[in-house]
Parts: sequence; structure tokens; C-alpha cells
Amino acid sequence: MKIIFFTLILLLNAFNTVYASDDGSGTYFGLAGGYTTYNAFFTHNQYYIQDETTVSTTKSFHENSTGLKVYGGYQFNKIVAVEAAYVEYGKFTTTDYTQDPSSFSVYANLGYNFLNGQLRPFGMVGLGSLNNFQSRDLLQQTMKTIHGGVGIEYSPTSLHGLGFRASVEWDAHADYQNVVDENNNQEDSVLFYQNYSLWSLAVQFKF
Repeated sequence: MKIIFFTLILLLNAFNTVYASDDGSGTYFGLAGGYTTYNAFFTHNQYYIQDETTVSTTKSFHENSTGLKVYGGYQFNKIVAVEAAYVEYGKFTTTDYTQDPSSFSVYANLGYNFLNGQLRPFGMVGLGSLNNFQSRDLLQQTMKTIHGGVGIEYSPTSLHGLGFRASVEWDAHADYQNVVDENNNQEDSVLFYQNYSLWSLAVQFKF
């Protein structure tokens, strides 16, 4: 009888060990929505933006909107996942210029599973391609971006694959922009930095 009892204890411990070491691997898809921002500025802020036909009095952009994200990926273990995402950043409007940017990105999702895989903080880093769909030829329309971000996921075991995510992520790009100074003298070598960000909540499902 004691042998049977101790055998059952060992089997239960083995089962619990396997369950606790579950790496959470699998394919997942998600839909997110939230608040977006667009920030851009020159490294030398005394300059103004110039396009082919006119000079804009804009030195920088600080706009906000709302956006959506569709994403999917595969988690290999407790640490590493790979994702691809399509993001609509919404419409950003200034006095004489609008953007309706969207991006596609592929990136690593690096984090760690806690609470038997139910809780997972993570970071994101990878590459993207963004089109700003601008109203006039003021800035570069298509650009390669660095895609990054941080977030946390919560996937209760009772929901059998359904989970939730809160995150902030961005597409960042820097290049040299044609500008003029206060005396209307053209300069061709001023660095212009752009950052599109999405602060979002998501619902996802893992298979």
C-alpha cells in the first residue's frame, strides 16, 4: 500500500513538473487598437522643411490619432517568438499637410513566461517598411524603419488559448531632409528623425 501511495506521489510530482515547464510554444494571432502619436524633428531646429514647390514653416511634427494593428507569430519557447504585424497609425493633420501612414514589420518578440505561462513581459525589435500616404510631397513617402516596443501578455489557462496584451511600439526612421534656413538658403544635409508610435490593448488567441 505504501509503495502504491509513494508511486502516486511521484507520478503527481512528475506531472506537475511537466506542467510547470510548459514553454507556451504555439502559433498565435491578435487584433489591437489604441492611441497613436507622430513625432518628428530636425537635429538642427533652426531650419524649415522645403518640398519641390514651396517652403513650409514647419520645424517639427507632434500629432496624435487612433490606430489598429493585426499581428501573428510563433512562440518557440519561454523566451523567443517571431511576429509579423500590419499597423494603421491613423490620420495625422497639420495646417497644410496630412499623413495616413501604415507599416508592415517583422520582428523578434523576446520575453519570459511566468505563472505557468499565464504572464509574459516582453520586448520587440526588428525591421519594418512604412508608407506615409502624404497629401503632398513634403517628406519621403516610403521608408525602412526600426520596429521596437515593450509590453506584457496575460493568458489565463481557464480561457484555453485566449489572451490579452498591453504594449507600446514604434516605427522609427532618420534620414537627411531638404531644408531652408531663416534667410531662405537651402541646406541638404540636415538629419530629420521620425517616430510613429502605437499604445494599444489587444486580444489574441494561441493554437
